[in-house]
Amino acid sequence: MFVCAGRNEIFSFASVIGVGLVESAYNLTRICLEKKPSEIIFIGSAGAYGKDSQIFDLHFSRTATQIESSSLFDKSYTPLQNRVESKLEFRESQKGEGGFGKILEMECKKEFVSCGTIINSSNYITTDSVVAQEFFMRGILLENMEFFSVIQVAEYFRIPCCGILCVSNYCAPNAHKEFMTNHNALKTKLENFYTKLLDLRQGS
Repeated sequence: MFVCAGRNEIFSFASVIGVGLVESAYNLTRICLEKKPSEIIFIGSAGAYGKDSQIFDLHFSRTATQIESSSLFDKSYTPLQNRVESKLEFRESQKGEGGFGKILEMECKKEFVSCGTIINSSNYITTDSVVAQEFFMRGILLENMEFFSVIQVAEYFRIPCCGILCVSNYCAPNAHKEFMTNHNALKTKLENFYTKLLDLRQGS
């Protein structure tokens, strides 16, 4: 099953789970209870912390963090787990259902600039280049508001999970303007990528 944030980031092939850590958690929980998916693939946009990533680069991820920027400067701490990883094995397609995760893993090096990107999630968008650099120096390349919750919910239900993230902007003062400028082209790229995945699954 493909899932996406929604609002202005909707795909015809993906179930909407809502924007941010909270909406995505309770909506995806409901979906898992009702539909019992065999796999969860999150698809959406991401901001890049470093200039090593190019706009419209595709990243594959199974790991997310939930680190608030204040903790990078020893201004806060959390007693909670702030890193999650989906390690459950994807299964082959059965009766035309699922199977995308397996294909993504097999095609990873051909299709993505990174197959092990760590994604940070927060309800806030980073617009400070210094903060972005701190994340980047810790090996965290991208940020997306929902992905941490997606993996956590998937882990709770023991469902294999991954993310397909396309870079929409850099985490800098012009982040929102850059995001809006690139968003339509980004959605088209992700839609075309899904079509390619369908072709690969039908040919497998």
